[in-house]
Amino acid sequence: MLFVSRCTRIYQNILPKHKNCIHTRVSSRNGYVVLLPELSKDVTEQLVQVNADHPNFTDLDIKKCENTMNNQLIDFECGIRDIEDYLNSVEDGKYDLFKDVLEPVETLNNKFDQIWSILKTLYLADLSKMPARIYYPLHNKACMSHSTKYNSKPIYEACKKAELSKLTEEQVAVVNKFIKEGKLNGLELNEKLYYSFKANKQKCSIKQKYFKIRLEMAWSQFQHVIDNPQLVKDFPEDLLTLMALNKENPKKRPWKVSLTWGAAERFIEYCPDRDIRWNVWQAYEKAASPADETRELNNGLEVEEIRKLRDEAAEKLGFKNYGELSLITKMAPSISAIENTLMTILDKARPLQDQEIESLQEFSNKKGNEYPIQLWDVNYWARLQKKELYGYDEVEWSEYFPIDRVLDGLFNLCEQLYGIRILEVPNKANLWHSDVKYYEVLHENEPTIMAGFYLDLSSRPQKMKVVSEPGWIVTHRPASSVPKKVLPISALIMNFQTAKNKNPSLLNFNQVKTLFGKFGHLLQNILCQVHYSEVSGLSNVEWDAIGITSNFMIHWLYEKEIFDSINSHYKTGKRLPNDQLTELKQHMAGFNTCEELYKCMLDIKMHTIKTNWNDLVKDMWNDYYGFPLSKWNSFPCRFHEVMSNEQGAASYYSSLWSRIIAADVFQSFKVPDESVKHTGLNFRDTFFAFGGSCPSGEIFRRFKGRDPNPEAFISDLGLDKDCN
Repeated sequence: MLFVSRCTRIYQNILPKHKNCIHTRVSSRNGYVVLLPELSKDVTEQLVQVNADHPNFTDLDIKKCENTMNNQLIDFECGIRDIEDYLNSVEDGKYDLFKDVLEPVETLNNKFDQIWSILKTLYLADLSKMPARIYYPLHNKACMSHSTKYNSKPIYEACKKAELSKLTEEQVAVVNKFIKEGKLNGLELNEKLYYSFKANKQKCSIKQKYFKIRLEMAWSQFQHVIDNPQLVKDFPEDLLTLMALNKENPKKRPWKVSLTWGAAERFIEYCPDRDIRWNVWQAYEKAASPADETRELNNGLEVEEIRKLRDEAAEKLGFKNYGELSLITKMAPSISAIENTLMTILDKARPLQDQEIESLQEFSNKKGNEYPIQLWDVNYWARLQKKELYGYDEVEWSEYFPIDRVLDGLFNLCEQLYGIRILEVPNKANLWHSDVKYYEVLHENEPTIMAGFYLDLSSRPQKMKVVSEPGWIVTHRPASSVPKKVLPISALIMNFQTAKNKNPSLLNFNQVKTLFGKFGHLLQNILCQVHYSEVSGLSNVEWDAIGITSNFMIHWLYEKEIFDSINSHYKTGKRLPNDQLTELKQHMAGFNTCEELYKCMLDIKMHTIKTNWNDLVKDMWNDYYGFPLSKWNSFPCRFHEVMSNEQGAASYYSSLWSRIIAADVFQSFKVPDESVKHTGLNFRDTFFAFGGSCPSGEIFRRFKGRDPNPEAFISDLGLDKDCN
């Protein structure tokens, strides 16, 4: 790529000399003109393939993808600049906001996203075709390019001038999205304050990056090798694989304990040696804290600096604090509403936690434990107690969930609820691997195709694997009718156990829950009925409402009929007992809920008041836990979900909020004499159909006829049990 300096005359002189180049105009205020190598014939054909309904994945190669995306990035930015030039040249009121501005943006965006989805799918599904060294530079450029539409002052000003009363509900949502994003990007600020705001954001971004680097380095300092097979004999295969030094044979000694991304919690849950459990737990507590032996890795000061920078940015935008700013992307109406809801739940959960720990102490004593239960003991003994009370064992239960059986039950449930048929279509679409399957979604009693989706569920050596992320949904084509109506298509990519030795792929129960939850998100993407991709599927859904559809689907797993439909021993055909599903779900709910509430409220307090994080921890701890506060406890120093990611700031409660709403929604299916099918269709025509085109609170009211409350959530987890 050749960048030619500012003078247009130079551009005019040079262009004739480069007969094998095509030129792409970039607005003169950017100060340069871009010359791109002319695309060869095979790349041109590749552009056609990428824009086809079902791309030919088998013929894609790295260079073609890279060239295609680089050209698309420039096409997109130039398209936005052209729209800006048009707005700058036309008089106010002499243009149609949607026809002349937002629909052209929509057309550019759809082409951009369609091509990007191909690259993202290849990256997640086959690193040999799209290695990280190629993907990440493209990803960074794509994020910058894509953000130009929300950083455009002319488009922002045009949206602010819109007469909302003359627009449809969906169009209002699109306009409000551009206004919201523009405001968060500082487009309301004067020039001096704008550059100060951007500098603040850049500095905060660097601090957040270093927070994560320090934490990962602190985790990597810990070393504990296990050479005793008896110690790991009850460990599930995925945990052994995570710890194994010999990845080809995870059952072969030795194994290394790691603190990274959830590995420590999993190890503590299964380790029978209390001293080793404590050693791992205390190392995890100390990581990146003032108590860390490596002082350079201390995140304590970084936490305060990040908080300060976030508050400063929020104040520049006119908000009281960062917590108030975050509400602009949330369903919850106010910080006080969030706090009141969480405190209502805590009032029920905290007494139950004490009762659960007392029960756990009695159970452990009967099994030979001579020590008072401490935090590093809870999950270990809770697992054993759950096995004795309800027969739940993650390893043993996995033999009852062959993936084909689970998928059949999942598809049948969706057909019963949503009036659809899900059919595999073997030869309809070209696939990126033989493991992948393509399905079409049809109306229940009509041949009309509503949507399509890919399923790529099996683990492979070249597939992307992230411990903290069980799977991904890639939107290949969102529901949209601009510039023309298209068939929504998405892909669900996961890393479940591969079938081997003539045995089917088997899922543990947590993986079954993950699959049901991800499929809820998939359905929200492909069953959406909107005109604009800006508000299609999960796009523009509030952060604290994104998990509603996924958690709603998970609720069905605890219904006896559905549970029976998804489990069958892969050898004998025998089914698991279904008479204690509710008790299984409610086991240790008091303790687990208090733990989540503590993190939620700590995050909110850290972004609404200025009290030092260490004092906050000390002030809050006893309200949420029945255990003494560890002298090493510096949780904010490893609270990476919040501190290393701006989107997570003042948002940790979002997952719990979605669960609260989902429980309230699911309660509607328990109303006596109310048809489950009728209620399911109502759910489809609200939560799925509207996507992000309507505020989630309003969608809930249209579905339920009232505002949400936490009563169903409290009841579902048994938090309202009498603790006296």
